[in-house]
Amino acid sequence: MSNQKNILITGAAGFIGTNFTRFIVDRYPNYKVIALDNLSPYSNWENIADLEKDGKIVFEKADITDAEKMSEIYGKYQINYVVNFAAESHNDRAILDPSIFARANALGAQQIVEVSRQFGVKRHIHISTIEVYGEQGKNIPYFTEKSPLNAKTPYSAAKAAGDLLVRAYMQTYKDMDICITHCANNYGPYQFPEKLIPLAVSNLMLGKKVALYGDGMQKRDWLHVSDHCLAIDSILHMKEKVEFGEEAATDSSKLPIFDISARKEVTNIEIVKIILEEMNLEFDKWVEFVADRPNHDRRYLINPEKIETQLGFVPLTKFDEGIRETVRWYVENRKWWEDILARSKNLQLDWSKKNQTIK
Repeated sequence: MSNQKNILITGAAGFIGTNFTRFIVDRYPNYKVIALDNLSPYSNWENIADLEKDGKIVFEKADITDAEKMSEIYGKYQINYVVNFAAESHNDRAILDPSIFARANALGAQQIVEVSRQFGVKRHIHISTIEVYGEQGKNIPYFTEKSPLNAKTPYSAAKAAGDLLVRAYMQTYKDMDICITHCANNYGPYQFPEKLIPLAVSNLMLGKKVALYGDGMQKRDWLHVSDHCLAIDSILHMKEKVEFGEEAATDSSKLPIFDISARKEVTNIEIVKIILEEMNLEFDKWVEFVADRPNHDRRYLINPEKIETQLGFVPLTKFDEGIRETVRWYVENRKWWEDILARSKNLQLDWSKKNQTIK
């Protein structure tokens, strides 16, 4: 196989996939980038349409659970590197329709790594989430690559199932070069407006209040999406395959798993206060506390020491600057999220009602 990097980026029209696709195109213009997405209602082809128009990417509409179609794409483009972002990724919707999440996040993860095995790709990176670790107990200061998978929501359980399948491939097919990442909560441009920051900004610009679940004191580990891209890039371009021995069977930190964080823990209520401050609005007038969603995890925090020490990862975006820049992006790109809202189902759910549905 040649040294040419033919990179398949799945979920390329989603939030993180969009940003990573743009990152790779900008940093490595000589790479052949195949951007793949199934264009579900929660992805947005317009995010990367300009890249296809300019000939910087090749776009393929496909679902990673379709093994026959994926095999066709691998063969057509001689794929040798894969970064799999494709997933359903919102806890609220997963409570209402968990089957879609199980199919995409568990079966999809297995199907695509199997196609990578069959085609002998050089490196396959599976993008997962901090939420597979579940609730962070009071006596647990942070999660690490050694933490047990303990997901307790339909979304995170589906992602954890995908993780376990990919880990099984790591240990069963040791000739394969497979890596897994878990990331903190990402923020930045192109995030679908069902998530906290873009939903809050769009609501405020439409004259609606920001709805905070429960007491708003849920803590999350926040990472700018550009720093997440840097971290994945460092894994993609590792010179050597990560080797591991039998001890990895009982110590997952020995596996090629990397947890990514900027070590910035912030509550949801603090995030909303920054948004309101940046938009010159008063908290008491523009915030309402609403019923919390069922089984809402209270806290997540990652210790990224492994990727920092082994791959030299250093986040570049300072949180206060990054969050305010993100708010301004959504303010300045109103048409982007208005177009999404015009064709989307209800993105603001009311958990005080029984038999909740997405309308």
